[in-house]
Amino acid sequence: MDLRKESLGFGKVNCVDGSKLTIKAESLKSIDGETTLHAEVGSFVNCGGFHGDTICTITRVLIEEVERRESIIENKIVEVAIVGSTDANNRFTRGVNKLPTVGCDAYLLNGDQVNFLLGINLNEREKKKYFKVGQRSMKGAGDAYLHLDKLLGRHTAIVGTTGSGKSSTVARIAQSILENYPQPRLVFFDIHNEYRNAFSGKWKEKSNCIDWDKFSLPYWFLDLDEFINIYYPEAGGTQKMYIKELIESLKKKGVAEAEKDKVSVDSPVFFSMEEFLGDIEKKRDKETSETKKDPFNKMLLKFQSIQNDTRFSFLKTDVSNKKSLSAYFTFLLGLESGKQKYISVLDLSGLPAEVRTICVGVLTRLCFDYRYWDMDPENLPIALILEEAHTYIPEDSASKYSLCLERVEKVAKEGRKYGLSLIVVTQRPSNISSTVLSQCGTFITLRLTNDMDQNKIRRLLPDTLGDQADVLSSLRDGEALVTGDAMTLPGKVQFDLPEPKPKSNDVRFHKSWVDGPPPGYKVDDIAKRWITRERNLEKKE
Repeated sequence: MDLRKESLGFGKVNCVDGSKLTIKAESLKSIDGETTLHAEVGSFVNCGGFHGDTICTITRVLIEEVERRESIIENKIVEVAIVGSTDANNRFTRGVNKLPTVGCDAYLLNGDQVNFLLGINLNEREKKKYFKVGQRSMKGAGDAYLHLDKLLGRHTAIVGTTGSGKSSTVARIAQSILENYPQPRLVFFDIHNEYRNAFSGKWKEKSNCIDWDKFSLPYWFLDLDEFINIYYPEAGGTQKMYIKELIESLKKKGVAEAEKDKVSVDSPVFFSMEEFLGDIEKKRDKETSETKKDPFNKMLLKFQSIQNDTRFSFLKTDVSNKKSLSAYFTFLLGLESGKQKYISVLDLSGLPAEVRTICVGVLTRLCFDYRYWDMDPENLPIALILEEAHTYIPEDSASKYSLCLERVEKVAKEGRKYGLSLIVVTQRPSNISSTVLSQCGTFITLRLTNDMDQNKIRRLLPDTLGDQADVLSSLRDGEALVTGDAMTLPGKVQFDLPEPKPKSNDVRFHKSWVDGPPPGYKVDDIAKRWITRERNLEKKE
Protein backbone atom coordinates (compact mmCIF):
# COMPACT_ATOMS: atom_id res chain seq x y z
CA MET A 1 0.00 0.00 0.00
CA ASP A 2 1.20 3.50 -0.88
CA LEU A 3 2.05 5.35 2.35
CA ARG A 4 2.95 8.56 0.47
CA LYS A 5 -0.29 9.57 -1.23
CA GLU A 6 0.25 12.90 -2.93
CA SER A 7 -3.25 14.06 -1.93
CA LEU A 8 -2.34 13.57 1.76
CA GLY A 9 0.89 15.56 1.70
CA PHE A 10 0.66 18.61 3.95
CA GLY A 11 4.17 19.96 4.61
CA LYS A 12 7.90 19.39 4.95
CA VAL A 13 10.20 18.58 7.86
CA ASN A 14 12.18 21.67 8.91
CA CYS A 15 13.70 20.49 12.20
CA VAL A 16 14.98 17.12 13.46
CA ASP A 17 15.62 16.83 17.20
CA GLY A 18 16.22 13.22 18.18
CA SER A 19 12.85 11.47 18.34
CA LYS A 20 10.99 14.75 17.78
CA LEU A 21 10.41 16.45 14.46
CA THR A 22 8.95 19.80 13.44
CA ILE A 23 6.95 20.11 10.22
CA LYS A 24 6.19 23.39 8.50
CA ALA A 25 2.70 22.77 7.16
CA GLU A 26 1.28 24.28 4.01
CA SER A 27 -2.19 23.23 5.12
CA LEU A 28 -3.66 21.57 8.19
CA LYS A 29 -6.05 19.39 6.22
CA SER A 30 -5.98 17.08 3.23
CA ILE A 31 -8.79 15.59 1.17
CA ASP A 32 -8.68 11.84 0.63
CA GLY A 33 -11.53 10.94 -1.71
CA GLU A 34 -14.69 11.66 0.25
CA THR A 35 -12.81 11.95 3.54
CA THR A 36 -11.13 15.07 4.88
CA LEU A 37 -8.16 14.44 7.19
CA HIS A 38 -6.94 17.07 9.62
CA ALA A 39 -3.49 17.55 11.10
CA GLU A 40 -4.61 17.35 14.75
CA VAL A 41 -3.10 16.05 17.96
CA GLY A 42 -3.10 12.25 17.78
CA SER A 43 -3.16 11.97 13.99
CA PHE A 44 -0.62 9.69 12.32
CA VAL A 45 1.98 11.00 9.87
CA ASN A 46 4.54 9.43 7.53
CA CYS A 47 7.71 11.47 7.04
CA GLY A 48 8.95 9.75 3.89
CA GLY A 49 12.10 10.29 1.91
CA PHE A 50 15.14 8.44 0.57
CA HIS A 51 15.81 7.24 4.13
CA GLY A 52 12.53 5.26 4.12
CA ASP A 53 9.20 5.75 5.89
CA THR A 54 9.15 7.12 9.43
CA ILE A 55 5.83 6.78 11.26
CA CYS A 56 5.03 9.58 13.71
CA THR A 57 2.15 10.86 15.80
CA ILE A 58 1.25 14.55 16.08
CA THR A 59 1.85 15.87 19.58
CA ARG A 60 1.29 19.61 19.07
CA VAL A 61 -0.15 21.99 16.48
CA LEU A 62 0.84 25.67 16.58
CA ILE A 63 -0.57 28.47 14.41
CA GLU A 64 1.12 31.84 14.76
CA GLU A 65 0.72 35.13 12.97
CA VAL A 66 3.85 36.70 11.49
CA GLU A 67 3.83 40.31 10.37
CA ARG A 68 5.45 41.10 7.06
CA ARG A 69 5.82 44.58 5.52
CA GLU A 70 2.38 44.83 4.05
CA SER A 71 0.70 41.66 5.17
CA ILE A 72 0.18 39.19 7.99
CA ILE A 73 0.85 35.55 7.24
CA GLU A 74 0.18 32.41 9.28
CA ASN A 75 2.92 29.99 10.18
CA LYS A 76 1.54 26.50 10.71
CA ILE A 77 3.90 24.41 12.83
CA VAL A 78 3.21 20.74 13.55
CA GLU A 79 5.31 18.89 16.11
CA VAL A 80 5.46 15.10 15.87
CA ALA A 81 7.06 12.27 17.82
CA ILE A 82 8.62 9.28 16.08
CA VAL A 83 6.93 6.01 17.05
CA GLY A 84 8.53 3.66 14.50
CA SER A 85 9.25 2.89 10.86
CA THR A 86 8.37 0.32 8.21
CA ASP A 87 10.06 -2.96 7.38
CA ALA A 88 10.66 -4.55 3.96
CA ASN A 89 6.96 -5.51 3.74
CA ASN A 90 5.73 -2.01 4.62
CA ARG A 91 4.63 -3.22 8.07
CA PHE A 92 5.07 -1.11 11.18
CA THR A 93 8.05 -1.82 13.42
CA ARG A 94 9.18 0.03 16.53
CA GLY A 95 12.38 2.04 16.31
CA VAL A 96 14.14 3.62 13.34
CA ASN A 97 17.41 2.93 11.53
CA LYS A 98 17.69 6.40 10.00
CA LEU A 99 16.15 9.68 11.04
CA PRO A 100 14.25 11.76 8.47
CA THR A 101 16.15 14.60 6.88
CA VAL A 102 15.22 18.28 6.78
CA GLY A 103 13.11 18.92 3.72
CA CYS A 104 11.52 15.46 3.41
CA ASP A 105 7.78 15.37 2.78
CA ALA A 106 5.15 14.73 5.45
CA TYR A 107 1.96 12.82 4.64
CA LEU A 108 -1.14 12.29 6.77
CA LEU A 109 -2.17 8.63 7.11
CA ASN A 110 -5.80 7.53 6.77
CA GLY A 111 -7.45 4.66 8.63
CA ASP A 112 -6.83 2.04 5.94
CA GLN A 113 -3.14 2.94 5.78
CA VAL A 114 -2.76 2.73 9.56
CA ASN A 115 -4.53 -0.64 9.75
CA PHE A 116 -2.39 -1.92 6.86
CA LEU A 117 0.74 -0.86 8.76
CA LEU A 118 -0.43 -2.83 11.79
CA GLY A 119 -1.18 -5.92 9.73
CA ILE A 120 -4.93 -5.84 10.42
CA ASN A 121 -5.67 -6.21 6.69
CA LEU A 122 -3.57 -9.35 6.32
CA ASN A 123 -5.01 -12.79 5.57
CA GLU A 124 -7.99 -14.05 7.57
CA ARG A 125 -5.86 -16.11 9.98
CA GLU A 126 -3.72 -13.11 10.93
CA LYS A 127 -6.76 -10.84 11.05
CA LYS A 128 -8.30 -13.09 13.73
CA LYS A 129 -5.75 -11.77 16.20
CA TYR A 130 -7.56 -8.40 16.12
CA PHE A 131 -11.09 -7.39 17.05
CA LYS A 132 -12.86 -4.08 16.46
CA VAL A 133 -13.85 -1.94 19.47
CA GLY A 134 -14.64 1.51 18.02
CA GLN A 135 -13.20 4.31 15.92
CA ARG A 136 -10.11 6.45 16.33
CA SER A 137 -11.21 9.87 17.50
CA MET A 138 -9.29 11.79 14.83
CA LYS A 139 -11.25 12.53 11.66
CA GLY A 140 -10.67 9.98 8.92
CA ALA A 141 -8.44 7.86 11.15
CA GLY A 142 -10.63 4.78 10.70
CA ASP A 143 -11.73 1.88 12.88
CA ALA A 144 -9.82 0.94 16.02
CA TYR A 145 -8.80 -2.66 16.72
CA LEU A 146 -7.17 -4.39 19.69
CA HIS A 147 -4.72 -7.29 19.42
CA LEU A 148 -6.32 -10.05 21.52
CA ASP A 149 -3.14 -11.97 22.42
CA LYS A 150 -1.36 -8.82 23.57
CA LEU A 151 -4.45 -7.41 25.33
CA LEU A 152 -4.90 -10.49 27.50
CA GLY A 153 -1.46 -12.07 27.39
CA ARG A 154 0.12 -9.07 29.13
CA HIS A 155 -2.75 -7.88 31.37
CA THR A 156 -4.82 -4.73 30.87
CA ALA A 157 -5.90 -1.75 33.01
CA ILE A 158 -9.14 0.12 32.24
CA VAL A 159 -9.34 3.32 34.29
CA GLY A 160 -11.71 6.26 34.37
CA THR A 161 -13.68 8.37 36.79
CA THR A 162 -17.31 7.60 37.64
CA GLY A 163 -19.57 8.40 34.69
CA SER A 164 -16.80 8.26 32.06
CA GLY A 165 -18.24 5.14 30.40
CA LYS A 166 -15.97 2.61 32.07
CA SER A 167 -18.56 -0.15 32.48
CA SER A 168 -19.80 0.33 28.92
CA THR A 169 -16.24 0.06 27.61
CA VAL A 170 -15.64 -3.16 29.56
CA ALA A 171 -18.95 -4.59 28.31
CA ARG A 172 -18.19 -3.58 24.70
CA ILE A 173 -14.78 -5.29 24.80
CA ALA A 174 -16.33 -8.48 26.22
CA GLN A 175 -19.18 -8.42 23.67
CA SER A 176 -16.69 -7.89 20.82
CA ILE A 177 -14.69 -10.88 22.03
CA LEU A 178 -17.88 -12.99 22.09
CA GLU A 179 -18.67 -11.82 18.55
CA ASN A 180 -15.26 -12.62 17.11
CA TYR A 181 -14.11 -15.72 18.99
CA PRO A 182 -16.31 -18.83 19.29
CA GLN A 183 -14.95 -20.18 22.61
CA PRO A 184 -13.49 -17.54 24.95
CA ARG A 185 -13.45 -17.90 28.74
CA LEU A 186 -14.14 -14.71 30.72
CA VAL A 187 -14.93 -14.48 34.44
CA PHE A 188 -16.38 -11.21 35.78
CA PHE A 189 -16.12 -10.22 39.43
CA ASP A 190 -19.23 -8.01 39.30
CA ILE A 191 -19.20 -5.81 42.40
CA HIS A 192 -22.36 -3.76 41.73
CA ASN A 193 -24.52 -6.19 39.73
CA GLU A 194 -24.03 -4.17 36.53
CA TYR A 195 -23.20 -6.78 33.94
CA ARG A 196 -26.16 -9.18 34.08
CA ASN A 197 -28.08 -6.81 31.81
CA ALA A 198 -25.12 -6.41 29.41
CA PHE A 199 -25.10 -10.17 28.76
CA SER A 200 -28.83 -10.71 28.41
CA GLY A 201 -30.71 -10.85 25.11
CA LYS A 202 -28.61 -12.27 22.29
CA TRP A 203 -25.74 -13.02 24.69
CA LYS A 204 -27.82 -14.98 27.19
CA GLU A 205 -27.08 -18.39 25.63
CA LYS A 206 -23.35 -17.75 25.93
CA SER A 207 -23.31 -16.33 29.46
CA ASN A 208 -23.67 -17.75 32.95
CA CYS A 209 -24.85 -15.07 35.41
CA ILE A 210 -24.60 -16.32 39.00
CA ASP A 211 -26.72 -14.44 41.55
CA TRP A 212 -25.00 -13.42 44.76
CA ASP A 213 -27.37 -15.54 46.89
CA LYS A 214 -26.50 -18.60 44.77
CA PHE A 215 -22.78 -17.87 44.77
CA SER A 216 -20.74 -20.70 46.25
CA LEU A 217 -17.15 -20.95 47.43
CA PRO A 218 -16.86 -24.21 49.45
CA TYR A 219 -14.79 -23.93 52.62
CA TRP A 220 -12.93 -27.16 51.80
CA PHE A 221 -11.35 -25.43 48.77
CA LEU A 222 -9.59 -22.93 51.07
CA ASP A 223 -5.90 -23.32 51.78
CA LEU A 224 -4.75 -23.02 55.40
CA ASP A 225 -4.01 -19.27 55.25
CA GLU A 226 -7.42 -18.53 53.73
CA PHE A 227 -9.23 -20.79 56.19
CA ILE A 228 -7.63 -19.12 59.22
CA ASN A 229 -8.05 -15.63 57.71
CA ILE A 230 -11.81 -16.21 57.46
CA TYR A 231 -12.56 -18.31 60.53
CA TYR A 232 -9.97 -17.31 63.12
CA PRO A 233 -7.66 -14.43 62.06
CA GLU A 234 -6.46 -13.91 65.68
CA ALA A 235 -5.14 -17.48 65.97
CA GLY A 236 -1.68 -17.80 67.51
CA GLY A 237 1.12 -20.09 66.34
CA THR A 238 0.10 -23.03 68.53
CA GLN A 239 -3.56 -22.76 67.53
CA LYS A 240 -2.65 -22.57 63.82
CA MET A 241 -0.56 -25.72 64.15
CA TYR A 242 -3.42 -27.56 65.86
CA ILE A 243 -5.94 -26.42 63.20
CA LYS A 244 -3.52 -27.53 60.47
CA GLU A 245 -3.10 -31.01 61.96
CA LEU A 246 -6.83 -31.42 62.49
CA ILE A 247 -7.85 -30.38 58.95
CA GLU A 248 -5.12 -32.47 57.35
CA SER A 249 -6.22 -35.52 59.31
CA LEU A 250 -9.87 -35.05 58.32
CA LYS A 251 -9.01 -34.53 54.64
CA LYS A 252 -6.93 -37.71 54.58
CA LYS A 253 -9.90 -39.64 55.96
CA GLY A 254 -11.91 -38.64 52.88
CA VAL A 255 -9.56 -40.11 50.24
CA ALA A 256 -8.47 -43.58 49.19
CA GLU A 257 -5.68 -45.24 51.14
CA ALA A 258 -3.23 -44.94 48.24
CA GLU A 259 -3.70 -41.15 48.11
CA LYS A 260 -3.45 -40.33 51.82
CA ASP A 261 0.26 -39.50 51.73
CA LYS A 262 -0.28 -37.11 48.81
CA VAL A 263 -3.01 -35.05 50.51
CA SER A 264 -2.00 -31.96 52.48
CA VAL A 265 -3.88 -29.35 54.49
CA ASP A 266 -4.11 -27.20 51.32
CA SER A 267 -5.58 -29.94 49.12
CA PRO A 268 -9.13 -29.06 47.98
CA VAL A 269 -10.72 -32.19 49.52
CA PHE A 270 -14.03 -32.24 51.42
CA PHE A 271 -14.09 -32.54 55.20
CA SER A 272 -17.00 -32.17 57.61
CA MET A 273 -17.13 -28.95 59.62
CA GLU A 274 -19.30 -30.68 62.24
CA GLU A 275 -16.64 -33.36 62.64
CA PHE A 276 -13.98 -30.63 62.81
CA LEU A 277 -15.83 -28.82 65.62
CA GLY A 278 -16.55 -32.14 67.36
CA ASP A 279 -12.84 -32.99 67.45
CA ILE A 280 -12.09 -29.59 69.02
CA GLU A 281 -14.74 -30.25 71.68
CA LYS A 282 -13.25 -33.69 72.42
CA LYS A 283 -9.80 -32.15 72.79
CA ARG A 284 -11.22 -29.46 75.11
CA ASP A 285 -13.05 -31.99 77.29
CA LYS A 286 -9.84 -33.94 77.86
CA GLU A 287 -8.23 -30.92 79.53
CA THR A 288 -8.29 -30.94 83.32
CA SER A 289 -8.56 -27.22 84.10
CA GLU A 290 -10.59 -24.25 82.90
CA THR A 291 -7.39 -22.41 82.03
CA LYS A 292 -6.39 -25.16 79.60
CA LYS A 293 -9.92 -25.39 78.21
CA ASP A 294 -10.14 -21.66 77.54
CA PRO A 295 -8.16 -21.60 74.21
CA PHE A 296 -10.43 -24.33 72.82
CA ASN A 297 -13.56 -22.49 73.94
CA LYS A 298 -12.36 -19.36 72.13
CA MET A 299 -11.60 -21.42 69.04
CA LEU A 300 -15.07 -23.01 69.08
CA LEU A 301 -16.72 -19.64 69.58
CA LYS A 302 -14.94 -18.18 66.55
CA PHE A 303 -15.73 -21.10 64.23
CA GLN A 304 -19.34 -21.33 65.34
CA SER A 305 -19.92 -17.59 64.87
CA ILE A 306 -18.75 -17.80 61.25
CA GLN A 307 -20.79 -20.96 60.70
CA ASN A 308 -23.93 -19.19 61.92
CA ASP A 309 -23.24 -15.87 60.14
CA THR A 310 -25.50 -15.65 57.07
CA ARG A 311 -22.93 -13.40 55.35
CA PHE A 312 -20.71 -16.49 55.04
CA SER A 313 -23.42 -18.89 53.88
CA PHE A 314 -21.67 -19.21 50.50
CA LEU A 315 -18.98 -21.28 52.25
CA LYS A 316 -21.40 -24.11 53.04
CA THR A 317 -23.91 -23.93 50.15
CA ASP A 318 -22.58 -27.14 48.59
CA VAL A 319 -22.03 -29.16 51.78
CA SER A 320 -24.93 -31.56 51.08
CA ASN A 321 -23.47 -32.75 47.78
CA LYS A 322 -19.82 -32.37 48.87
CA LYS A 323 -19.12 -30.58 45.58
CA SER A 324 -15.85 -31.69 44.04
CA LEU A 325 -13.21 -29.37 42.59
CA SER A 326 -13.90 -30.85 39.16
CA ALA A 327 -17.65 -30.13 39.33
CA TYR A 328 -17.01 -26.60 40.62
CA PHE A 329 -14.72 -25.59 37.75
CA THR A 330 -16.85 -27.36 35.16
CA PHE A 331 -19.71 -25.07 36.22
CA LEU A 332 -17.63 -21.91 36.78
CA LEU A 333 -15.99 -22.11 33.35
CA GLY A 334 -19.18 -23.18 31.57
CA LEU A 335 -17.77 -26.52 30.42
CA GLU A 336 -20.88 -28.61 31.04
CA SER A 337 -21.52 -30.96 28.13
CA GLY A 338 -24.19 -29.77 25.70
CA LYS A 339 -24.66 -26.32 27.25
CA GLN A 340 -21.33 -24.58 27.27
CA LYS A 341 -21.07 -20.98 28.50
CA TYR A 342 -18.24 -18.64 27.63
CA ILE A 343 -18.62 -15.82 30.11
CA SER A 344 -19.34 -16.18 33.83
CA VAL A 345 -20.64 -13.14 35.70
CA LEU A 346 -20.27 -13.57 39.47
CA ASP A 347 -22.60 -11.14 41.20
CA LEU A 348 -20.80 -10.22 44.45
CA SER A 349 -23.01 -7.19 45.16
CA GLY A 350 -24.83 -8.80 48.08
CA LEU A 351 -21.66 -9.63 49.99
CA PRO A 352 -20.25 -7.23 52.62
CA ALA A 353 -17.04 -5.48 51.55
CA GLU A 354 -14.79 -7.40 53.95
CA VAL A 355 -16.25 -10.73 52.78
CA ARG A 356 -16.03 -9.74 49.11
CA THR A 357 -12.30 -9.01 49.46
CA ILE A 358 -11.67 -12.55 50.70
CA CYS A 359 -13.83 -14.08 47.94
CA VAL A 360 -11.95 -12.27 45.17
CA GLY A 361 -8.60 -13.35 46.62
CA VAL A 362 -9.61 -17.00 47.00
CA LEU A 363 -11.22 -17.21 43.54
CA THR A 364 -8.17 -15.62 41.93
CA ARG A 365 -5.89 -18.12 43.66
CA LEU A 366 -8.14 -21.05 42.65
CA CYS A 367 -8.09 -19.93 39.01
CA PHE A 368 -4.31 -19.59 39.15
CA ASP A 369 -3.94 -23.09 40.62
CA TYR A 370 -6.33 -24.48 37.99
CA ARG A 371 -4.20 -23.02 35.19
CA TYR A 372 -0.98 -24.10 36.92
CA TRP A 373 -2.05 -27.76 37.10
CA ASP A 374 -3.35 -27.75 33.51
CA MET A 375 0.26 -28.06 32.30
CA ASP A 376 -0.40 -26.48 28.87
CA PRO A 377 -1.21 -22.73 29.07
CA GLU A 378 -2.95 -22.83 25.68
CA ASN A 379 -5.48 -25.51 26.64
CA LEU A 380 -7.99 -23.11 28.17
CA PRO A 381 -6.71 -19.55 28.76
CA ILE A 382 -8.88 -17.57 31.19
CA ALA A 383 -9.35 -13.81 31.63
CA LEU A 384 -10.47 -12.42 35.01
CA ILE A 385 -12.22 -9.02 34.96
CA LEU A 386 -11.65 -7.29 38.31
CA GLU A 387 -14.33 -4.60 38.62
CA GLU A 388 -13.81 -1.79 41.17
CA ALA A 389 -10.36 -3.22 41.85
CA HIS A 390 -9.35 -0.38 44.18
CA THR A 391 -11.80 -1.71 46.81
CA TYR A 392 -9.91 -4.98 47.31
CA ILE A 393 -6.36 -4.57 45.90
CA PRO A 394 -5.45 -1.08 47.14
CA GLU A 395 -1.97 0.31 47.62
CA ASP A 396 -2.75 0.07 51.35
CA SER A 397 -1.08 -3.01 52.83
CA ALA A 398 -3.51 -3.30 55.79
CA SER A 399 -4.04 -6.87 56.98
CA LYS A 400 -7.68 -6.98 55.83
CA TYR A 401 -6.46 -6.65 52.21
CA SER A 402 -3.28 -8.71 52.50
CA LEU A 403 -4.75 -12.06 51.45
CA CYS A 404 -6.41 -10.68 48.34
CA LEU A 405 -3.43 -8.44 47.45
CA GLU A 406 -0.96 -11.29 47.70
CA ARG A 407 -3.00 -13.55 45.41
CA VAL A 408 -3.84 -10.96 42.75
CA GLU A 409 -0.26 -9.65 42.68
CA LYS A 410 0.97 -13.21 42.16
CA VAL A 411 -1.29 -13.57 39.12
CA ALA A 412 -0.15 -10.15 37.83
CA LYS A 413 3.46 -11.29 38.01
CA GLU A 414 3.15 -14.94 36.96
CA GLY A 415 -0.30 -15.49 35.42
CA ARG A 416 0.70 -14.88 31.79
CA LYS A 417 2.98 -17.95 31.88
CA TYR A 418 0.00 -20.16 32.68
CA GLY A 419 -2.69 -18.60 30.49
CA LEU A 420 -4.40 -16.51 33.20
CA SER A 421 -4.97 -12.84 32.39
CA LEU A 422 -6.23 -9.85 34.38
CA ILE A 423 -8.36 -6.96 33.20
CA VAL A 424 -8.13 -4.49 36.09
CA VAL A 425 -10.97 -1.94 36.15
CA THR A 426 -10.86 1.02 38.54
CA GLN A 427 -11.96 4.62 39.01
CA ARG A 428 -9.04 5.39 41.35
CA PRO A 429 -5.74 4.25 39.80
CA SER A 430 -3.84 6.27 42.42
CA ASN A 431 -5.26 3.97 45.13
CA ILE A 432 -4.55 0.65 43.43
CA SER A 433 -1.59 -1.66 43.92
CA SER A 434 1.40 -0.37 41.95
CA THR A 435 2.63 -3.96 41.60
CA VAL A 436 -0.52 -4.89 39.67
CA LEU A 437 -0.61 -1.72 37.54
CA SER A 438 3.07 -1.99 36.62
CA GLN A 439 2.46 -5.47 35.19
CA CYS A 440 -0.26 -4.23 32.79
CA GLY A 441 0.86 -4.06 29.18
CA THR A 442 -2.14 -2.11 27.87
CA PHE A 443 -3.83 0.97 29.37
CA ILE A 444 -7.30 2.10 28.36
CA THR A 445 -7.64 5.47 30.07
CA LEU A 446 -11.03 7.13 30.02
CA ARG A 447 -11.75 10.54 31.53
CA LEU A 448 -9.82 11.22 34.75
CA THR A 449 -10.46 14.39 36.73
CA ASN A 450 -8.41 13.77 39.85
CA ASP A 451 -4.83 15.12 39.76
CA MET A 452 -3.38 12.17 41.68
CA ASP A 453 -5.02 9.68 39.30
CA GLN A 454 -3.84 11.62 36.25
CA ASN A 455 -0.25 11.82 37.52
CA LYS A 456 -0.06 8.09 38.26
CA ILE A 457 -1.28 7.22 34.77
CA ARG A 458 0.98 9.82 33.11
CA ARG A 459 4.01 8.10 34.64
CA LEU A 460 2.95 4.87 32.93
CA LEU A 461 2.31 6.39 29.48
CA PRO A 462 5.01 6.62 26.76
CA ASP A 463 6.69 9.97 26.12
CA THR A 464 5.62 9.84 22.46
CA LEU A 465 2.08 10.78 23.47
CA GLY A 466 3.18 14.34 24.19
CA ASP A 467 0.22 16.69 24.66
CA GLN A 468 -2.29 13.86 24.23
CA ALA A 469 -1.85 13.04 27.91
CA ASP A 470 -3.18 16.50 28.76
CA VAL A 471 -6.65 15.62 27.48
CA LEU A 472 -7.40 13.05 30.21
CA SER A 473 -9.76 15.41 32.05
CA SER A 474 -11.71 16.40 28.92
CA LEU A 475 -12.33 13.08 27.17
CA ARG A 476 -15.91 12.40 26.12
CA ASP A 477 -18.00 9.57 27.62
CA GLY A 478 -16.74 6.30 26.15
CA GLU A 479 -13.61 7.94 24.71
CA ALA A 480 -10.25 6.66 25.90
CA LEU A 481 -6.55 7.12 25.39
CA VAL A 482 -5.38 3.62 24.46
CA THR A 483 -1.68 2.81 24.78
CA GLY A 484 0.49 -0.26 25.08
CA ASP A 485 0.93 -3.67 23.54
CA ALA A 486 -2.63 -4.23 22.28
CA MET A 487 -2.55 -0.99 20.23
CA THR A 488 0.92 -0.48 18.79
CA LEU A 489 0.10 3.02 17.53
CA PRO A 490 -1.36 4.75 20.61
CA GLY A 491 -4.11 7.33 20.47
CA LYS A 492 -7.66 8.34 21.31
CA VAL A 493 -10.44 5.85 20.60
CA GLN A 494 -14.20 6.36 20.78
CA PHE A 495 -15.48 2.95 21.89
CA ASP A 496 -18.66 1.59 20.36
CA LEU A 497 -21.64 1.41 22.69
CA PRO A 498 -22.43 -2.06 24.02
CA GLU A 499 -25.76 -3.64 23.15
CA PRO A 500 -27.37 -4.12 25.57
CA LYS A 501 -25.72 -1.76 28.05
CA PRO A 502 -24.73 -2.58 31.65
CA LYS A 503 -27.25 -1.55 34.27
CA SER A 504 -26.55 2.04 35.30
CA ASN A 505 -25.82 2.74 38.94
CA ASP A 506 -27.14 6.29 38.68
CA VAL A 507 -30.11 6.65 41.02
CA ARG A 508 -33.03 8.52 39.46
CA PHE A 509 -33.63 11.04 42.23
CA HIS A 510 -36.12 13.00 40.13
CA LYS A 511 -38.35 9.95 39.67
CA SER A 512 -38.24 8.86 43.30
CA TRP A 513 -38.84 12.33 44.63
CA VAL A 514 -41.77 12.87 42.29
CA ASP A 515 -43.46 9.47 42.64
CA GLY A 516 -42.55 8.77 46.26
CA PRO A 517 -41.82 5.29 47.74
CA PRO A 518 -43.27 2.31 45.83
CA PRO A 519 -46.42 0.50 47.03
CA GLY A 520 -45.73 -1.83 49.94
CA TYR A 521 -42.59 0.01 51.04
CA LYS A 522 -41.96 -0.88 54.72
CA VAL A 523 -39.22 0.25 57.06
CA ASP A 524 -39.89 -2.93 59.07
CA ASP A 525 -38.69 -5.07 56.16
CA ILE A 526 -35.44 -3.11 55.89
CA ALA A 527 -34.85 -3.37 59.64
CA LYS A 528 -35.46 -7.12 59.56
CA ARG A 529 -32.94 -7.65 56.74
CA TRP A 530 -30.48 -5.44 58.61
CA ILE A 531 -30.83 -7.42 61.84
CA THR A 532 -30.79 -10.89 60.26
CA ARG A 533 -28.13 -9.91 57.70
CA GLU A 534 -30.14 -11.47 54.89
CA ARG A 535 -30.08 -9.07 51.95
CA ASN A 536 -32.83 -10.55 49.79
CA LEU A 537 -32.90 -8.48 46.62
CA GLU A 538 -35.54 -8.80 43.94
CA LYS A 539 -34.09 -9.97 40.64
CA LYS A 540 -34.98 -7.33 38.09
CA GLU A 541 -34.48 -8.20 34.44
